Amino acid sequence: MGEPSLPSYQFTRVDSESMVAAHNNLTLELVDINSIGDQAAGLNEPSGLTLDAEGRSLFTVSDDTKAIFRIDLKGKLLITDCFFVEVSDLEGIACSPDGSELLVVEEGTNAIICIDPKRRLSLRHCPLSGMKNYKEIKKYFSDGITNKGLEGITIDPLSLKVYVVKEGQPGLIIEVSADLKTILDARVLDQSNGFEHPKLTEKKLDYSGLSFDCSRNLIWIASDKGECIYLYDWIQNRVVQRIDLQRSLQSKKKLIRKIEGVAVDWKGEYLYAVSERDCTLYSYKIT
Repeated sequence: MGEPSLPSYQFTRVDSESMVAAHNNLTLELVDINSIGDQAAGLNEPSGLTLDAEGRSLFTVSDDTKAIFRIDLKGKLLITDCFFVEVSDLEGIACSPDGSELLVVEEGTNAIICIDPKRRLSLRHCPLSGMKNYKEIKKYFSDGITNKGLEGITIDPLSLKVYVVKEGQPGLIIEVSADLKTILDARVLDQSNGFEHPKLTEKKLDYSGLSFDCSRNLIWIASDKGECIYLYDWIQNRVVQRIDLQRSLQSKKKLIRKIEGVAVDWKGEYLYAVSERDCTLYSYKIT
């Protein structure tokens, strides 16, 4: 399997409509499968995924361990680059384009936490409830809804805006300012903008991870129960395509179980996904 190229950081904004027209029939070819579980290190339930700034390795978190894990593209644990953090209930992770910061989401508090990977310490704790405009989405975070908080996070490398996804009841994608102080916009994920599944009702469909695709100006949003991924256009607020995620090289009918994190490389050539149930890294060629 080839490796993604180093990013030049000269990102350019593509025209959304032309890219949608050109990429509404993408396929994902499963090219590699690697176990990443390491019970001794505490990597038991991978629950988020992001490429590092150079595209040479991946960061992941495990929601039962207060740690940031780094793995290579073959799933090997890079133990000297792993470290503990004082954060519980980790569910998603994103790396800034220059690699200076990692952003993680804490489901229990619905907060975004900024981490300095070099100094290995938490810099800021930013709950959604403390951000400007939270009152506009407060109704979606009712006290009566348990375990349906933030699940994934990603960064637009051009604007540095941050996107987080709420798991369900309802599913929600939220746009946050780069300084993590303001909620800029939010959209419910439902049938009106194309989030539907042939085997699941809208109520049962959930969302577990997301990754900004700067090569297409689109967002990949994974579904745990749907065993699939949605290619979503934020600007037009619509799903471009839904793709099942194969977990077997021999059978296209066997799909990923409990997908919890996804990451697209800077050039949009590879998609990486982790299964919490199988503690496995799957690598796909995007064609």
